[in-house]
Amino acid sequence: MSGWLGLNTAISGLFASQKSLYTTNHNISNANTEGYSRQKAVQHAADPLTLPGIGMLGTGTEITEIKRIRDSYIDYKYWSENSSLGEWQVKRDTLVNIENIFNEPSDSSFRQYLDEFFNSLETLSTDPSSYAHRSLVKEKAVALTNHLNETVNRLYSLQKELNFGVKTKIKQVNDIAGQIRNLNDQIYRLEIDGTKANDLRDRRALLVDKLSKIVNVQVSENSGKYRVSIGGIALVDHVNISKIKYPPPTTDNKFNPKEKLYKVEWETGETVDLKGGELKALLDLRDGEGEGNIYRGVPFYIKRLDEFAQKLAEKMNEVHSDGWGLNNTTGTFLFTAHGKKTSDYTDLSELLDEIRAENISLSGDIKSNSDYIAASSANIAAASNPDGVKNNENALELIELREDKNFFDTTTPQGTPDDFIKAVLSNFAVDSQHANRMEENQDAIMANIKQKRESKSGVSIDEEMSNMVKFQHSYNAAAKMITTIDEIYEVTINRLGLVGR
Repeated sequence: MSGWLGLNTAISGLFASQKSLYTTNHNISNANTEGYSRQKAVQHAADPLTLPGIGMLGTGTEITEIKRIRDSYIDYKYWSENSSLGEWQVKRDTLVNIENIFNEPSDSSFRQYLDEFFNSLETLSTDPSSYAHRSLVKEKAVALTNHLNETVNRLYSLQKELNFGVKTKIKQVNDIAGQIRNLNDQIYRLEIDGTKANDLRDRRALLVDKLSKIVNVQVSENSGKYRVSIGGIALVDHVNISKIKYPPPTTDNKFNPKEKLYKVEWETGETVDLKGGELKALLDLRDGEGEGNIYRGVPFYIKRLDEFAQKLAEKMNEVHSDGWGLNNTTGTFLFTAHGKKTSDYTDLSELLDEIRAENISLSGDIKSNSDYIAASSANIAAASNPDGVKNNENALELIELREDKNFFDTTTPQGTPDDFIKAVLSNFAVDSQHANRMEENQDAIMANIKQKRESKSGVSIDEEMSNMVKFQHSYNAAAKMITTIDEIYEVTINRLGLVGR
């Protein structure tokens, strides 16, 4: 048996305590580092020495591994739920923007402008010859159409922002994929000898955390080769990347031809199968027309406003064009596109093909001369119209349209103008409430998952301080043992046999 066995045993304890202290120090230093996982020095008894006829004599201890404390199942839950949180956060925030655009209820709301327009017609009906009343109708009609124009243009701007957001998120996905690929290469090279690159693995997991909020991801590792997929197709397969096209191909935007829409495709041309995440939310909000099972996004509200503008022009013009103005004219349209005059159109159907919420306007005829407002049901100069300028029958017919249950007869929703607006606002209210609830639910789920991950992998300062004291005492004890053995060797080697000389 080696005479140095006791010293080697004490030294092994000293080194083991020292490495454990270093690991504790590393944990404390990274207590506030995002994505850091607590590490632990795994300690085992060294192989014992066999003494014939006696048994096994211990030879000390050794550190076999610096273990990264991480639960793969919690990571899986985090990544799967994080994509839903990202999706509903974006939808909630965007619906808040749409709510601000409609600004209901308020003094500058859509329904307020509509009420004021019909109220001005009621005022006109009390004195059709009054230029003050005619100016009021013209002013309120301009205010109503301008509000329609501004509202839909704000929706176009929001859709443009969402489209830019799609482009930005695609770039983020590709950038994160490149970083994961580089870390895969480093980790694989460092772990060839069986050790674990714990800190690099933390960096990679943090990147997957960020990626999982943008898109739905699936992660797997086999023989040290790490794979991150979206919808079953590998975004990163060890050191290989399949990027999403950037800049991506574009498609026509039927609501706003001036703005091309970015598609989300792999470099092979295959559509990326998105099940959740911020990118899916942006696409739903940018493209959703609300038909079938498609999400009600910005195009849904643009379409509703276009339908409102077209029906408003159709119904009001049908009645208005049958009436007579103060200048003994008939056939005049009340609303046109881009402020054109009635003579610019061959008939009402040509106008309706052109008119949209973005271009509806008071007709150029009435803008230039309020005498064209047709409040009378007959030519005021005709012998058959003894009331002359006092005839208000056509104005009354225009007012009756306010309560016409068949005003919106070929659209969804149907009913009066007020019914139509209420239905659109109800759609929005339901979507907004649903988004808020889903975001709150996902936030609660994620908070629970984060708490579990923190309890498993997080650094507790109190626990690390306790470990520090424990390993410090162990280190001091091992050092004391070395001193003791040193004294034994001093006596054995230098003093033994000197007695009696």
